[in-house]
Amino acid sequence: MHNAQELNNEKRQYARLPRPFRVQARELVFPIAKQPFIDSGTADISRGGICIESRSPLPEGTRLHLSVHVPLLNKFRSSFLKVYENDAEQTFEAIGEVTWARAQAGAFLMGVKFLDVDENTVEALGKLIETAMDEIGE
Repeated sequence: MHNAQELNNEKRQYARLPRPFRVQARELVFPIAKQPFIDSGTADISRGGICIESRSPLPEGTRLHLSVHVPLLNKFRSSFLKVYENDAEQTFEAIGEVTWARAQAGAFLMGVKFLDVDENTVEALGKLIETAMDEIGE
C-alpha cells in the first residue's frame, strides 16, 4: 500500500485518497461468462483512477469494469436526484484500463485509469475526496 508521503511526493493530476474501499473488477473479454473476476481492495482512489490490490497482476492495457463500494458517496451528489440509500448499496461504477502493475508485500498493486464513468458520480467522488483530505490535513 502507498503511504501518505509517497502519495504527496508523486505529481498527480488529481488528489489521491489513501483509503481502503472494496472493489470488484471484471476483465472485459468475451464470452462474458469467462470474464476473470477480482474481489479485492483499493490502496487509493482519485477522480481519474484507482490503485487496486490483487493476488496476480493483469497486463497493461487490460480493460476492466469496476464496481467500488464507497460509503457516503451519495451524500456528495449535487443533483436533485440525490438518493440517500443504505451505505452498502453505494457504488462507483467505471470502465478502466490497467496502466501499471508492480509487486509489493506478497501481492500486486495495479494502477487503473478511468476511461468511462458517469460525470455526476465523478463529481461526487471528487467532493468526497476533498472533504476526506481536509479532515486528515492533506
